[in-house]
Amino acid sequence: MAIVILLVLCVGLYQVAAAKTALTITDVRQRALQFNRTYLTSKEEVSKAQSDIIKARAGALPNLSAGGAYSRNFIPPSFFMQTKDETQEVKTGFKNSFGASLSLRQPLWQGGKVFTALSIAKLYKRYSERQSEATKAAVVQNAEVLFYSAILQKSRLTVLEKAFEATSHNAEIIEKLYSQGLVSEFEVLRARVEKANLQPAILNAESEVRLSEKRMKSFLGIELNEPIVLIEEAGDTSLVDLPPLAVLIDTALAKRPEMQQADLLTDISRKAIRIAKGGHYPSLDAVSNYSWQSSSDDFTLSGHTSESWTAGITLSIPIFSGGYTRGEVKQRHSEHNQAKLAAQQLRDDIKLEVEQAYDQLVQAKKALDIQKETIAQAEEGLRIANLRYETGVGTLLEVLSAQAALTAAGNARAEAIFFFRTAASRLKKATTIDFNL
Repeated sequence: MAIVILLVLCVGLYQVAAAKTALTITDVRQRALQFNRTYLTSKEEVSKAQSDIIKARAGALPNLSAGGAYSRNFIPPSFFMQTKDETQEVKTGFKNSFGASLSLRQPLWQGGKVFTALSIAKLYKRYSERQSEATKAAVVQNAEVLFYSAILQKSRLTVLEKAFEATSHNAEIIEKLYSQGLVSEFEVLRARVEKANLQPAILNAESEVRLSEKRMKSFLGIELNEPIVLIEEAGDTSLVDLPPLAVLIDTALAKRPEMQQADLLTDISRKAIRIAKGGHYPSLDAVSNYSWQSSSDDFTLSGHTSESWTAGITLSIPIFSGGYTRGEVKQRHSEHNQAKLAAQQLRDDIKLEVEQAYDQLVQAKKALDIQKETIAQAEEGLRIANLRYETGVGTLLEVLSAQAALTAAGNARAEAIFFFRTAASRLKKATTIDFNL
């Protein structure tokens, strides 16, 4: 009974150890947004922008502060008075002094700077949100490319393994034919060399598979030694539903977060000019102050007390600042012009990016269609070469050439699928349209 239990535990531990994390392209996107540090950092920037709104709003709200003080006179000050024939000492303080105050300041007018600053803070929050969206799109695209790269390396390894299997099978047949005296020793050696030549390529492909998976795991926040299995889902490679290029460009210009950021930055820099001009205008504040004081030789608050309460309005008029305000306004104007130029340049860059991604996707689709035909032709060529060789009509060289052509076609098809998928991913990021390709 104990042996059975031990066997069950060992099998259970083996199954746990052998369990692999299955990853589809959807899982990769979700994990990237959940664990990628760059995207998480961008989300924290939105929280910082919200705090800027709170601080800007505080400039329009009253500022209320309270204070208190206590002092101990170990030797109270005094002065002396001469009256006829005697001198009298008069004490001018008490041993204990208490004080409390309450001050209120309410901004009434700051040259429009307060509410403009609040408006800028709100715009900056939207700017940070667009930045987070742009980072999100970039992270998702990087995750997709890493996933497709790992799939590509796995496909290359599979092609080489199939080639090695076919070459090994041919070598076994030739060995049998050689033992029967039907083929020459040269053909046997050629078959052995062809088989041996594939082994270094397979080892290198296995290494590339491991490295590509580790790069992806690092990006997704997965332990590098955690076993995974990549699930390749069949995607639609048809471009029938792909919108026209003009529609893609218009959509990108309207919805790209980078374009929205540029427009927001232009608006922010324009409002910054208004804040700078506020330095020319007077500021008006309502102020009020309440104070209470108490002094006594005994440690008590009910001794000699006094109170005061004042209220008023303060007006500050800038007369001369050495040209500081004028220089500030000029600087903000320059920044506004720079923001407008950057927005215009970004508009052109986005158009070019969409056109380039669109062309790459169309070319990748054509290459993929060609490779599908090439694979079929290479498979048929190998079948014919094997049949010719088995019937004694063909040569080993024909078989090896056909097998090499099939291997090259398999690698080319894997690369064509990779380029098609990555081109679709780039176009999706460039246009913000989620293509189901």
